[in-house]
Amino acid sequence: MALASNSPRENIETKISYHQGWKESFSVIIGGDEVRLGKPSPEIFLEVAKRLNVDPSSCLVIEDSLPGVTAGRAAGMEVVAVPSIPKQPHLYTLADEVINSLLDLRPEKWGLPPFQDWIKDTLPLEPWHIGGPVVKGFGRGSKVLGIPTANLSTEGYGSLLSEHPSGVYFGWAGLSKRGVFKMVMSIGWNPYFNNTEKTIEPWLLHNFDEDFYGEELRLIIVGYIRPEANFSSLQSLIEKIHHDRKVAEEALDLPLFSKYKDDPYLKSST
Repeated sequence: MALASNSPRENIETKISYHQGWKESFSVIIGGDEVRLGKPSPEIFLEVAKRLNVDPSSCLVIEDSLPGVTAGRAAGMEVVAVPSIPKQPHLYTLADEVINSLLDLRPEKWGLPPFQDWIKDTLPLEPWHIGGPVVKGFGRGSKVLGIPTANLSTEGYGSLLSEHPSGVYFGWAGLSKRGVFKMVMSIGWNPYFNNTEKTIEPWLLHNFDEDFYGEELRLIIVGYIRPEANFSSLQSLIEKIHHDRKVAEEALDLPLFSKYKDDPYLKSST
């Protein structure tokens, strides 16, 4: 693996020094100040191939920027784009594949060894927490989809929402007055409904007799299932959501994930 960035070499070294093992992961590191022309010129990628002693056509470029995608294609390399511009994948038409986030990278599609950390169609994550009172959403969950979600306000979670890619996640949900339940959750814009704001919509996998707006809800997110996607019909969307439920329910029975059910965070009422 190599790292090729338009940033000056010194800046690259400073950034990756904060992450243990990153520098050692790359056989070659090249900064923009080490070539005549930076991206979108192919020069930096061609120099990488030369130092790796491989043919450019054997290289796979993973890029988040339009200049980087252009440079990779001009170098004769295959390119996977992970757009840095939300909801704008159509701008990256030069790429061989456009994915929502690095969580969705499948190396085996490009003749590389597959990742080994997927378990039962889920990707374990370092657990993260979010909580707040349950708020009224768009009214689509129960009325349109037949799937009642317990929406959380995004106020105060701007940095968290930008840190975590849109997609379908799962974990455990704690309601201060009702207990702890399995949960599957979407974060994103819900392309089928074309939301204008990024939302957090957990579905607690339990049949409740009444609404619980205003109650304190605590979530521990422990894994990832898939990127958010658009659907050709409402029925296909509903079927996919129920499949997500099945995947989450089975995964949460595994010791790897079930141990978080007893986390004190879920049972705190403050």
